[in-house]
Amino acid sequence: MKKRGKKLTALMMGLFMAMSLAACGSSGQEAGTKAPEQQTTKAEAGQTEAPQTGAAQTEAGQSGELTAEEGAEIEVAYWEGSESDKAAWDWALENLQKDHPEIKITAQTYPSSKYRDMLDTRVAGNDWPDVMRYTYQRLGKFKETDTMLDLSPYISKENLDDLVPAYKTACEYDGKLVAMPHHTDVMAVYYNKRMFEESGIKVPQSIDESWSWDEITDIARTLKKDHNLDYAFAGIWEKTSGYRYLPFVYMNGGAILNEDQTEVTMDTPEVLEAIQLYETWRKEDLINNNAFTGETVANQLFVAEQLAFTFSGSWHCSYMKENMPDPENWGVTYMPQKNGKTGSDMGGNGLFAYAGTKYPKAAAIVIEYLTDAEHMKGFCEAGNFIPVRKSLMEEGLTFSEFQNEMNLFLEIAGTVDPKMGADETSVPFQNLNMAFCEAMDPMIVDGSKTAEEVVQTCQETMTEILQDY
Repeated sequence: MKKRGKKLTALMMGLFMAMSLAACGSSGQEAGTKAPEQQTTKAEAGQTEAPQTGAAQTEAGQSGELTAEEGAEIEVAYWEGSESDKAAWDWALENLQKDHPEIKITAQTYPSSKYRDMLDTRVAGNDWPDVMRYTYQRLGKFKETDTMLDLSPYISKENLDDLVPAYKTACEYDGKLVAMPHHTDVMAVYYNKRMFEESGIKVPQSIDESWSWDEITDIARTLKKDHNLDYAFAGIWEKTSGYRYLPFVYMNGGAILNEDQTEVTMDTPEVLEAIQLYETWRKEDLINNNAFTGETVANQLFVAEQLAFTFSGSWHCSYMKENMPDPENWGVTYMPQKNGKTGSDMGGNGLFAYAGTKYPKAAAIVIEYLTDAEHMKGFCEAGNFIPVRKSLMEEGLTFSEFQNEMNLFLEIAGTVDPKMGADETSVPFQNLNMAFCEAMDPMIVDGSKTAEEVVQTCQETMTEILQDY
């Protein structure tokens, strides 16, 4: 892909655009996993200076114990989306500090709703934290400005080989490893058990039984009529998170970009059919009329029993428990499928370090420690997240709560489309996503645009965006 030819200052001004951060997590208790010894990395012994952008990875067999710079102090910035999220971070950082007393760890926490704005202010003043948590979809903007530390010389090959490929790819740029996947979360269908039982609707018990697009549309019609609902369902692709509807595009064989990400491909029959599905839902008032750029309402409507089901994330189990406490009131089932292919949102977050940190080796130690297999497992079990390591997905986890639901989400995580993951972490994706949200709004809110017009608008607007890169 061609790189943008604008000045770095202009890029930095556009670095942070409005997108909701997934307030991931659910209530739980601290895990008691013992912290492992520091892993061997590929950094050469005695390296003291921060690596320059594009630094080559050391050759296999030249690995040595990575040692933090003397007097290293690392600030780790993250948000706490729930009590279990807080418990997971408290556990992880407590163990990190115990196992690496040579590094002074400072935790800087923010509410999920304020994280973007507060970090935006800090960056504008050139006051970067050393290590940061961020959603995969937002990494593209940091990649674009070369503000991410190249971790390639530091992270062990054994560590990297265990990562789920889609998430490892999401953390790479221009041949470099610029972040490490920490965890993921995905969407599924939360449903009102009473309404489904009263309407005699059978809930899928496996991915193979997933409802087709036609089936879930008919189910919505039945539920809307039987329970006298204004709308049958909603989805959490609100507040500029329109990318969460993209699994429907990709499960139908469509994509935002072509294979080498040099052309926009929104004007294909596959994409159009996915947008027409939403158009049908809106024309019949099966789905609520909240704009993709509108405020978040899906979960509130669901727990108020104004909806029969909703597309929501694994991190919302705790929200459901708090606001719909009787477990007999709600359940979770699989995403729908089209012609045998299903999919889900690529949720979750990665960790990256600021390229200008005074302590690059210490920052790398922190990131590798927090994302290695043992600490990823403990973090995910305490915080009710899904791991992004093949070994852990095969092994399975003992979650602090919602074991059955989390097992289902863990299964769904394996259906995330790799092409969608690559497109969503591309450099221009934030702007492409905003264009998608804004194009969808008129069709959703008042029907002033057709699906055909939405697709054409996306094709034209996104092409203009892509030409700037």
